[in-house]
Amino acid sequence: SSAASDVYKRQLEDITEATRNQEQLRRAKERAEEANKLKSAFLANMSHEIRTPLNAIVGFSSLLTSAEISPEEREEYSAIISTNSELMLTLINDILDISRLETGKIHFAYEDIDIPSLCQQVIMTTTHNRREGVECVFESSYETYTLRTDVQRLSQVLINLLTNANKFTEQGRITLSFEVLEKEGMVRFAVADTGCGIPPEKQAKVFDRFEKLDEFKQGTGLGLAICRQIVMKVGGKIWVDGTYTSGSRFV
Repeated sequence: SSAASDVYKRQLEDITEATRNQEQLRRAKERAEEANKLKSAFLANMSHEIRTPLNAIVGFSSLLTSAEISPEEREEYSAIISTNSELMLTLINDILDISRLETGKIHFAYEDIDIPSLCQQVIMTTTHNRREGVECVFESSYETYTLRTDVQRLSQVLINLLTNANKFTEQGRITLSFEVLEKEGMVRFAVADTGCGIPPEKQAKVFDRFEKLDEFKQGTGLGLAICRQIVMKVGGKIWVDGTYTSGSRFV
């Protein structure tokens, strides 16, 4: 009968709705569990990363108060304190940056800049992190090229990529390259090194928050996540070149 058919339809709709609600609850539970895991990983990682430079600052600051240390030792200890203070500042800035980027609270200031000049500047900025014997070069067919972008954020991306290359390259060369893709209306930057490379199974994960290729290397594991957020905000994309086999190449 028509009445029985209507009852059956309503029961079926109720069952379908209940099933849908259960699936939504399951997904919400999974997202909450994943968020909790990320929070735990973040707290554990930050505790470790902040403790290391903080211990150095506290320890060597107390040594500086001793009247028995030589001027050379005092200078050495002061340099260690300065280095670890900079590391602490970098860690905190990374945390603030990823938070602002993901919530859309970061402001981009666009201006015309000369790209070859900027690339030479970022290479000079990262010189102190480079191992002895490793050279870093800039390759481009352009002696000058004006691009309208956020100079601070573009510099941040390139410095992050060069710093990573310095960290994992013990010998050989690091190359920062720049080219213009006229047909696509895009410009392409690439940082290639002759370091240890990235296993294929980790190449897609390196842009995730708190992901670290080497747990024993200092850093938040936020650098590449920040790079991805910045590049996406300016309408670009960033990836690991899976065809490059001499080390790592980020494009």
